[in-house]
Amino acid sequence: MVYGSGTILDVNPAAFSDEHLSLEALGHQVLVCPGPGASRRCPLVEDGSCAIVDATDGVVFRLDLDDAYHREMLRCYRQELGEVGPLHVVVRPGQDRLHAALLDGLSVSVGDLGNLGAISSQVSMASAARHALTELADTGQRSTRRAAESI
Repeated sequence: MVYGSGTILDVNPAAFSDEHLSLEALGHQVLVCPGPGASRRCPLVEDGSCAIVDATDGVVFRLDLDDAYHREMLRCYRQELGEVGPLHVVVRPGQDRLHAALLDGLSVSVGDLGNLGAISSQVSMASAARHALTELADTGQRSTRRAAESI
């Protein structure tokens, strides 16, 4: 069996679920964000950044898209992750059609997380890419410093 790697942020008001445990069993670290509350707002929406999102390789988004603030959160997640980090959205029946424009191009499932193997693979690839890019950047910085020191 091939095990995954990388960190998944599960934006999920229900917190832990069987799917959460299954992703951990596949080798992923799973962080949970319960979403906004009466006294808690999303730092990605409010401040433009979130340390937890920065530390993840993929996001599972399970908030109710009938809520305007949740839709704004999804837009921010999409912008933050860009083309690099996988973003999977779990919607209630009918929301996939109602919010089709917002969901266009995203991985979407209705009711539950769906294909855990596909999500695991996407996150593992994103994690490997992040590590490779970090290594390349570190190598480039060391080379630049050595060149500067030799001048």
